[in-house]
Amino acid sequence: MKASLSKRELNRQRWQKIFETWKQSGESQQVFCKQHQLGLASFQRWRRIFEMEENQKGTEPISFIPVSVQDKPPSNLTVRVNNYLRIEVPTEFDPKALEQVIQVLRAL
Repeated sequence: MKASLSKRELNRQRWQKIFETWKQSGESQQVFCKQHQLGLASFQRWRRIFEMEENQKGTEPISFIPVSVQDKPPSNLTVRVNNYLRIEVPTEFDPKALEQVIQVLRAL
């Protein structure tokens, strides 16, 4: 005895038949839907579903490769004074030392 199909599968088969009929008709989606009293949005939704499934046929299953993410250390800060003095401040600088350097430069 044949098992009965679910409502979802029956609906799917119905839409597959609709698309076969539409493809053979040569009509635009809008005209076809109007003539067959179908919602255009539903028609387009099912069309996308079937097209995605068709595009996935014969393709390899998606697989993921491991990726290692490393934080890139921020670059050094460069302070230029009057185009002739350049100070490189490393990312792990001592704020107190930088403050002292700035005070000395202001005094010049």
